Amino acid sequence: MRKNLFLSFLFIFLIGCSIRVRTVYDHQTDFKKYKSFCWLVGCEFKMKAPKSFEDSLVKKYMQRALIAEMKSKGIEYNPHTPDLLMGVHITIKTDTAILYHRTDDQPFLMSPQFAQPEQLIINKGTLVIDLIDQAKSKVVWRSVAVSFFERYPELTEANFRKGVAAALKNFPPKP
Repeated sequence: MRKNLFLSFLFIFLIGCSIRVRTVYDHQTDFKKYKSFCWLVGCEFKMKAPKSFEDSLVKKYMQRALIAEMKSKGIEYNPHTPDLLMGVHITIKTDTAILYHRTDDQPFLMSPQFAQPEQLIINKGTLVIDLIDQAKSKVVWRSVAVSFFERYPELTEANFRKGVAAALKNFPPKP
C-alpha cells in the first residue's frame, strides 16, 4: 500500500515539477517609486477565474497571498491612494490521469493482477498578475506563472502563497 501511495505522489510530482514564470515589464519605469497598491476594479478584489474558484474562501486565500507578498516587497495595500493597480487572472484546464495499483506486493511477473484504476483530476493552470501604474494608466509589469496548479493542486492558503511568491519572485526588477 505504501508503495502505491509513493508512486501516486511521485507521478503528481513529475507532472508538475516546477512553475515556469515569464515576466514582461517596462524597462523605463522606476519601480522604487511604488509604495502602495490596490485591486484593479474599484479596489474591490476580483479575479478572473473559472467558476470552481468563485468560492469566497479561495478568493480570500488568493487575496491574502497577494497582500502578504507585496508587503514583503515593501508595497502596502492601500485602497485610498494606490500607486499600482493589480489585476489577477487564472486560467484552468482540467485533465484526467489514470493510475493502476497492484492488488498485492508480489513482483509484477508473478502476479499481474490490478485493482480498479484510480482516476486523478489534474488542474493545469496559469496565474497571471498585471500591475498597472495608477497615474499613467499603463501596465508596467506582467507575470505569467505556468504550471501553478500542477505544482500546487490543493487550493490551500499555503499553496496560494507559494504560487504568488513564485509569480512575483523577480518583482520589482533589478535596475
